Amino acid sequence: MSVWWGGAARGDDEVPLTNDRALLLGDGLFETVLVGTGRAVRLRAHLDRLARSAARFAIPLPPDLAATLAAAVPALWHRDGRPARGALRVTVSRGAGRGLAVPPGAPGLVVSFAALPDAPAPAAAAVVLDAPRVDPRDPLAGHKVVSAMHRVEARRAANAAGADVALLVTTDGDVCEADAANVFAVLGGVAVTPPLDRGVLPGITRRACLDALTRAGRSCAEQRLSRDEIAAASELFLTSSLGGVRPLRRVGATTVPAPGPMAQWLARCIAERAPGSEELVDPGAH
Repeated sequence: MSVWWGGAARGDDEVPLTNDRALLLGDGLFETVLVGTGRAVRLRAHLDRLARSAARFAIPLPPDLAATLAAAVPALWHRDGRPARGALRVTVSRGAGRGLAVPPGAPGLVVSFAALPDAPAPAAAAVVLDAPRVDPRDPLAGHKVVSAMHRVEARRAANAAGADVALLVTTDGDVCEADAANVFAVLGGVAVTPPLDRGVLPGITRRACLDALTRAGRSCAEQRLSRDEIAAASELFLTSSLGGVRPLRRVGATTVPAPGPMAQWLARCIAERAPGSEELVDPGAH
């Protein structure tokens, strides 16, 4: 993995972050953006979401963030061998300083890039967990905060149960999202995903799928999903920036046809229409 630090692309072991609040306290935000053949997919939407969360938590964004990305991404992409697919991560912290009191000073910024496999991951097996739970009233719910140990624990529990990913429930018991993705269920031909008031992340790919369904006149809805509805769905799939549309083939002991027609159609649709993609690298450079 490579990191942009001090005006140059470096190895991640060269970056001193020992006093950064993201490391010490999880006091920060991040965005993960798919980079395909030098093009950052839906970058504008990611940066808009980052700005909304930063405003919510009074974390100042670096004023030169766009210029920094324009310089960093080509160097990082080349340093990692110009892969067909890669993950750009933009991490903003409140800056340096220990303790809970908010310190004065400039925010911290780390931009990193890692190569990805040429194709997204195949259909996944999932398990619904009773804990950790998502509290829709939690002020951190629905934001990409650096402090994600509860998500790590959910994935670890899912793997221990023989599954690839975890499906999480709210404090009220409805299924709301996966450990690192939004979730959709096809019920009676309608693509259903939990609404944002359930504490779910306003996913960029989630929004792209809802927009694609609406444009095509296909039925979709944002409403609560019960465990029984998850078990009865004709299709289940996850959406995320790096994974795209990822079908679920099994939830617990229940198998699901995968990939189903809705997931296949959406995967093609959002791949063909990627508004907000921006050319960040010149394939002929370097």
